[in-house]
Amino acid sequence: MHLIFIRHGDPDYANDSVSEKGSREISLLAERAASWKVNECFVSPMGRAQKTAAAVLEKLHVPSETLPWLREFNYDLKDLKTGKRRIAWDWMPREYFAEKKYADVSSWWSTKTMRTGNIRSHYKTVCDGIDSILESYDYSRFADNMPVYNCFPHLTDEQAKNDTHLLASQQELDGTNLLFVCHLGVMFAIISHLTGISPVQLWQGFFVAPSSVTVLGAEERVPGEVVFRVQQLGDVRHLAENGESVSASGFFGNCLTL
Repeated sequence: MHLIFIRHGDPDYANDSVSEKGSREISLLAERAASWKVNECFVSPMGRAQKTAAAVLEKLHVPSETLPWLREFNYDLKDLKTGKRRIAWDWMPREYFAEKKYADVSSWWSTKTMRTGNIRSHYKTVCDGIDSILESYDYSRFADNMPVYNCFPHLTDEQAKNDTHLLASQQELDGTNLLFVCHLGVMFAIISHLTGISPVQLWQGFFVAPSSVTVLGAEERVPGEVVFRVQQLGDVRHLAENGESVSASGFFGNCLTL
């Protein structure tokens, strides 16, 4: 199984849509996606994601569903230093690194600031949402504090003895590919849940550009037990190969296009 995440095209936040540049980006993205084998698509209800998904689905022709919890994770909280409302990431560097709980997957939500916005509850809604989708495909989470998913075995005990990552080509155990068209914040919340990493570390330490593609693959080394691992993060080859610059929207600086 693979989970494919698309961040919406370059945003026009004022109108909850994509900008003129974003329209070019999603057009190039749609051409890239035309050959993908996808079982189902799940979309954020926000306009910029809906427009991005529409361009991609015009090429893919697969079932799609809009899910409220895939909206941007921009639930606000109170900044105790300034008294103003703000989102749960983009902290100034010294503030972020000084709060050790942010790096703890079991307590990141328990800081005084995080608790002013009920962030834990919003995060749980996202976690429950992705787990519900995976369960519909026979992947059930082992425990809240352990990102291992039980499934019907796709390999035998004998096959599992050949436990190696050194092969250039591996057997496809489950060809299911699920597509998510959403936002940076909620995507990192999902990835944190699937990999056992604090979401604040992802929100604060990683960036994916608009229209980028991120892929998580399922590893089944023990028959009937799966973990998810990032294979591609923020890939924008469809832009680079067509001379379209990478948008820096969401990053405090310039983006290098290679």
